[in-house]
Amino acid sequence: MKRSKSGPVTVVVVSLYLLIPLLMTLVYSVFSKWSDILPEGFTLKYYWELFSDASFGVSLMRTVLISVMPIILTALVVLLAMYVIILYLPGLEKYIRILCTIPYAIQGVILAVSVLSLYSNAPGILSNRTLLLTGTYCVAILPYMYQGIQSSLLAVNAPRLIEAAQMLGAGRLYAFFRVVVPNILSGVIISAMLSASIIFGDFVIANTLGGNYFETAQIYLYQTLFASGQKTSAVIMVLFLLTLFISLIAFSLKKKERRQG
Repeated sequence: MKRSKSGPVTVVVVSLYLLIPLLMTLVYSVFSKWSDILPEGFTLKYYWELFSDASFGVSLMRTVLISVMPIILTALVVLLAMYVIILYLPGLEKYIRILCTIPYAIQGVILAVSVLSLYSNAPGILSNRTLLLTGTYCVAILPYMYQGIQSSLLAVNAPRLIEAAQMLGAGRLYAFFRVVVPNILSGVIISAMLSASIIFGDFVIANTLGGNYFETAQIYLYQTLFASGQKTSAVIMVLFLLTLFISLIAFSLKKKERRQG
């Protein structure tokens, strides 16, 4: 069978089409004026203003923090729950599935307002904005983490892997986390990247729970919309590059895991 020559061309054309908005945003962020067909006044002052602004750096660090923490916590909780279900209580799997898919039906604003009304005046650390955002995002990304992990466990036939490891003298817990989890690491990473994109693209939850008390990159971006279009484009490019950097780290870990396997 002859390989179609139009395949690579189609991929290139589609890729260029998808990159047009990003390229236009980049061009707009490095020119001071664009009132004609071509932009005028090349400048990097908007990026200089961003990185000179301490509040932008703080908001960026906060965004990374509330993106990484929910993913780690949710992945750990789901893995432990699946460990119990696979080995001890397989009959509870359908109930866990229903519980983990409930957040699909909950809008972000409803979830954020509910959490805020319950914990905003709570004593101690329960009213801490970082803790509120982390817990809320754990709920928001739960369906995506669960679906990815559960599908990966089904694909590798986790019970059989654990049985084989036990025949070689390994304990159940050791077999699950040292044999099963490395085999489903690709699925966990993909679920984590999907969850990170959801958190990075969220504004409703961050604005409702954080607001001016806990300014994240999304809130900073929203505030720059009223100041300068070029600066807004610069913020978008920085967030895109940060997301790309995190994705490259995740895929490099995935590639390294494949080589070791």
